[in-house]
Amino acid sequence: MSTEKIPNLIFYLKIYSPAFRHFSITHFITSDFKSYESKMMSLPDESNIVSMSGRTVQTDWIIGIAMMVVSVSCAIAYYLILSTIYKDKELFRMASYKFMFFLGVFDVFQCFPHFVTGIFTVTQTVFHPGLAKAMGVIATPCYVTFTLLTIFLSFNRFIQLSSNTLELFFFGGKRWMIWILIASFIWLLFVLALSSPWATIRYIPDWYSWDYDTDLPFSKYVQKVEMCIEIGGIFVSMFFYILIINKLLKTKKHYLISKSYNAEIKVLIQATVITVYCTVLNVLWHNYSWLLPQHLWSYTALNFMWICNSAVHPVIYFIVNKAIRHKIGTKRSGTALGAVTVFEHRKLEKATHTDHTMVSVKY
Repeated sequence: MSTEKIPNLIFYLKIYSPAFRHFSITHFITSDFKSYESKMMSLPDESNIVSMSGRTVQTDWIIGIAMMVVSVSCAIAYYLILSTIYKDKELFRMASYKFMFFLGVFDVFQCFPHFVTGIFTVTQTVFHPGLAKAMGVIATPCYVTFTLLTIFLSFNRFIQLSSNTLELFFFGGKRWMIWILIASFIWLLFVLALSSPWATIRYIPDWYSWDYDTDLPFSKYVQKVEMCIEIGGIFVSMFFYILIINKLLKTKKHYLISKSYNAEIKVLIQATVITVYCTVLNVLWHNYSWLLPQHLWSYTALNFMWICNSAVHPVIYFIVNKAIRHKIGTKRSGTALGAVTVFEHRKLEKATHTDHTMVSVKY
């Protein structure tokens, strides 16, 4: 048995043999192997291990190509949305759309490591440990920052709906940039932590998924911080969306838009789809050993949920936001209203609106 196959073999043993859950490869290399003979009857051949997991050369190609296709598709869809927001002055002047734009930037950056790991899957190699580490340095910090910006966006929407004074206090002028800088600072901390020799998250081609290298001393701490942000953050975002929906329902009679009920339903759809999806992904990702069978296809499904996370926002934006859908479809200029925003609309737009307070619930 060649030494380069030992890590893969030990990884499989950790999965399939409880006696090896806490087995350290470093300990394996530096200790007498015979001391572990009592923990197993015999070492299975690696081809048998592959058979046990359900992985074949055909599945390597299918899963790898699917990862590349999905990641590229998500990136293209996001590009259409982000370019539309950035080029439209009426959209980009609003703090909510600025959050949506930067949230999308960090989200779409994750498509690159997902595409590369598709290549890892097809070839069943990471080519170089540094390349595998680099993919983790890109993917995980971007997802953490995406989660933070999701929280900030939900808070921004609630403040916009609640008070013009508070909106100016928290997001007026250039103050929205403070929130972007906070998220960027957290991103930088995760980049530095995962770039260090003491913590790593890497893609494992054999299992079509990611995992922290628990043999490194600080990997578990980085993982715990990530878990707190992602799981805790999604519930904070859910809390603000509940307040938003409650606020809309209570104040519905004060607004003069005949379509206010449909607008509220749109907010409910957006909040529900995004929050439920992210909640399921984050909870299962960090607690899969408790909630899912430890099998190849469980890890594969979770990885695809992460990849497809980059498609959730573009799809919701396109379905619910008529302004963005119109701009993408026709390339016409026009004024689009903000996300869950109460503001004074003082312009006549093609004789379809009059001067009054309007509620926009376009995402």
